[in-house]
Amino acid sequence: MRWLWAVILLGTVAVLLPHDSFAQEDEPPLVLVMDIDGPIEPITERYLSRVIDDAESRDAEALVIRIDTPGGLISSMRNLAEQLLNSPVPTVAYVWPSGAQAASAGTIVTIAAHIAAMAPATNIGAAAPVTGTGEDLPSTLRKKVDEDITALIRSIAGVRGRNYEAIERTVLEAKAYTADEALALDVIDHVVVDLDSLLNKIDGATVETTAGTRTLRTAGAQIDELGRSLVERFLDILTNPNVTYALILLGTYGVIYEIRDPGNFGPGVLGVLGLVLGFAGIGLLPVNFTGVILLVAGILLLLLESQLDGFGWAGIGAVICWILAGFLLFGEIFPEPTALDDPLEISRWVLALFGAVTVSVIAVFWILGRGGGKSEAFIPERERRLIAQSGTVVDILNPSGEILIDDEQFTAMTEGTDIEEGESVVVTGVYAGGVLKVVEPEDAPSELTGRSWRDRMARFSLAHLIMQRRER
Repeated sequence: MRWLWAVILLGTVAVLLPHDSFAQEDEPPLVLVMDIDGPIEPITERYLSRVIDDAESRDAEALVIRIDTPGGLISSMRNLAEQLLNSPVPTVAYVWPSGAQAASAGTIVTIAAHIAAMAPATNIGAAAPVTGTGEDLPSTLRKKVDEDITALIRSIAGVRGRNYEAIERTVLEAKAYTADEALALDVIDHVVVDLDSLLNKIDGATVETTAGTRTLRTAGAQIDELGRSLVERFLDILTNPNVTYALILLGTYGVIYEIRDPGNFGPGVLGVLGLVLGFAGIGLLPVNFTGVILLVAGILLLLLESQLDGFGWAGIGAVICWILAGFLLFGEIFPEPTALDDPLEISRWVLALFGAVTVSVIAVFWILGRGGGKSEAFIPERERRLIAQSGTVVDILNPSGEILIDDEQFTAMTEGTDIEEGESVVVTGVYAGGVLKVVEPEDAPSELTGRSWRDRMARFSLAHLIMQRRER
């Protein structure tokens, strides 16, 4: 009977205890893994923040950050360090795989984690600050930035118990260390070959988080790797300087096409979308506002050129503005410490390509301005320029006679009633033989009103000067 009472007792205990008590004993601890495998930028901040929140909500044992970065923006570096220092979840920075680096800004991010580890044949350091184009800072500014970053290093090293003097040398002397050197100098905590070895190595370690003291249980943990979301991947592409520059220029072409040929909503909509996305990308990057002003000036000049006949000074100015904007947009006339060994620049090939495309677009404006295959295209340049111009009758038109335009006399003809001497007329066309077709101002077609100012400005275009020279 004793065995029967024992079975009943065990059954009662099993019913009364919470069902997840046994499950918790068997369930392995959870470790989340993310990768910083490129430049450190604003999107990296968003990525780390999301993963830390996910790790906290899922009660993860630790968050492992695999690092392979050439550096990044100082502002993003500071934000990442702040998130790691204030993380309620234990964080482990792991420079991996062999051949990887935690250079420049990656150095500070690595030492800010609760535990720092490196794989064999990796390196850390070379954190000297430079400008957004990778150039050295002026001496006075360099000293100021060095003091700022080394103060941050001393603060982090004090919290994490690391050798701040060795880490300071990565900034002041651009020093870099191998994994074994970093371990010997107490810059990092471990050198391990892979993730499983790392989790076994840190099992039982105690770390201080903002949520309290945690003793890690990472041996045999369940690993969940979290990559970047679709939105983060899209923003990462959008913040590529070449993509940003291309979107703005392509967007401008689309808007201009819509202005010249209204009703084709496709190019106009795509153009506006390109401009919005392009300027959104600029908003996420550290830019030189001189470059932004030049970029906008190029857009306005090309819009003006689209209303003329092409190859005007406005078009040439647009090309010059856009090329200069490409050089200055992410560069620095007055250097600022915007990056750590991570120059932001637009490819020279991209600048050459869009310079050539813009010249081609201006050539199309010229062709369209010449009549686009209509009869106007066969009118000599000198006479075609007279269309929409105002003149004064000097010999009664009944129906033909003489008119005066800018102190030059021309033969003209009207199809309406006679026009007396001294009356004003507007040129609406050119007959064979160079005879001008004129009407009284109140009878002029409305489209000529908008055209007149364009024709007056077009007199100063390069195309007009070339045609004048030919006609002579």
